[in-house]
Amino acid sequence: MPEQNITAAGARSAFIEGVIACGPTILGYWSIGFASGAIGAISGFSISEILLLSALLYAGSAQFLFYSLWTAGAGPSAVVLAVLLVNIRYLLMSSYLARFFSGASTMQKFVSGVLLTDETFGVATQFATGRGALPYRWMLGLNVAAYVNWIVANFMGALFAAVIPAGISHGLGFSLTAMFIGLLALNYFGSARKRLEIVAMVTSAAAVLATMRVLDVNVSVLVATALAATICATVLQIRERRGRLS
Repeated sequence: MPEQNITAAGARSAFIEGVIACGPTILGYWSIGFASGAIGAISGFSISEILLLSALLYAGSAQFLFYSLWTAGAGPSAVVLAVLLVNIRYLLMSSYLARFFSGASTMQKFVSGVLLTDETFGVATQFATGRGALPYRWMLGLNVAAYVNWIVANFMGALFAAVIPAGISHGLGFSLTAMFIGLLALNYFGSARKRLEIVAMVTSAAAVLATMRVLDVNVSVLVATALAATICATVLQIRERRGRLS
């Protein structure tokens, strides 16, 4: 019995630590979620529909895209394909984090992956870099805190949409970019491989600039991400092989 109590206490502690780790991104979730809920209401969606969309789609950029396409009269197939294209980057993120869940069950991996966002990915990556693993309870706390705040922020935005000018609601979308920049800086300064981080950033930026006039911007981002990840992974493998041979 004492051992079970210790195990339960450790699980609760890890969960709470995950919730606390989500703290730096909460303001971003609220500003973006508030804007998303407001834009959804302005676009003619009911509060229940906005809550359902925020809970099931759970993606800021995809929700903004959904509202704009639906309001413009795009068909369901076009909306679904566009959302899938925007969110396909999570395949790469989940694949990267999978190596830190070697001891987790299939269900634990599924739950951790299905609630993954750009922000939780950045926080989890920084946490796992110096530890080599991601405790499931910690990741659950991080994801649940982000998920709950996102839904509540959408709800509040939808409620107050009537008193918020549309220009201000759309302007809040810039906070998404600002939060990504902050997470990028946080990840860079906390990384032990700063040169490799610079290579990834330069490669991604160059790839986007080279392809954005030829490809859709979302495809350009995907290509840039895949290219930067491939180059960095190759460099790491070469370093590991050299370390084994020396």
